Amino acid sequence: MLRTATADPTSAKNFGSGVVVCGADACADPSVEVIHGDCRDVMPLLPEGVFDACICDPPYGLHVADWDQDVPAIEVWREVLRLLKPGAVLVAFAARRLYDVLGWRVRQAGFLVKDQAIWMYRGGRAPSLCHLLPAHDPILIARAPGKPIPINVDEARIPWLNEQDRKQASRINPLRAAGRRRPVYHESLNAYGHEAFVANDLGRYPTTVLATDDVLGNMSHIFVVPKVRNAKAHVSAKPVELMTQIVKVFVPKGGVVLDPYAGSGPVGEAARATGRKAVLIEMTRAA
Repeated sequence: MLRTATADPTSAKNFGSGVVVCGADACADPSVEVIHGDCRDVMPLLPEGVFDACICDPPYGLHVADWDQDVPAIEVWREVLRLLKPGAVLVAFAARRLYDVLGWRVRQAGFLVKDQAIWMYRGGRAPSLCHLLPAHDPILIARAPGKPIPINVDEARIPWLNEQDRKQASRINPLRAAGRRRPVYHESLNAYGHEAFVANDLGRYPTTVLATDDVLGNMSHIFVVPKVRNAKAHVSAKPVELMTQIVKVFVPKGGVVLDPYAGSGPVGEAARATGRKAVLIEMTRAA
């Protein structure tokens, strides 16, 4: 995994100079720049409108650590918005019970909230007899105002299990005008269905559900990733494979993604693996 190194936040002024601000020992790939510091201090030093996306796992506000006392403030998201190109996407993980707080603050900062995805996983037990067993984290998807940047559908498609799986997908399109499985309830919906749906040979369209490999079994329409099974991992570590799929969907090939809450650096690893660039900001020093 990527490691942060001692660096004064003012080194962020050198962003884009080709110099890896964390030093070659900490980050051998110049496509990933790591800045050690508080993102509230670092982001104001970065140039406006240079990032193609922001993908992050910010504090949930659940008081699990001294850095997790609150959901990031409106001012933080305003600064993220300033750094993004028009129409660029923000993808942010959240706590289930505080997703509304994150969404409200992101909206107040000027973002347009567009969607929600979920990361599903299996847990051992509920926290108490008053709670359901936690099984997912919500993921907020928002955009900066401006012409939307198209997502990378073909790069992120989910392979078919087999030919039967592909054919089944073609048969269940619910909005075909001539479909037999579901009636068209209003004539305006006919615009969707004059042409038969044909399953793409590259695989299924990426969906809003991502799951660990022990939850849904062999579900072809779900993006499945292995769990983080390292007891020494970051307390809120997300699988690199999970972040890789998100990066492939939302960051243009060759684009630059910002992660102001880098943690152990899965967004950086994902950018490196997929031909993107990343700027990571992390205030906690690596062990």
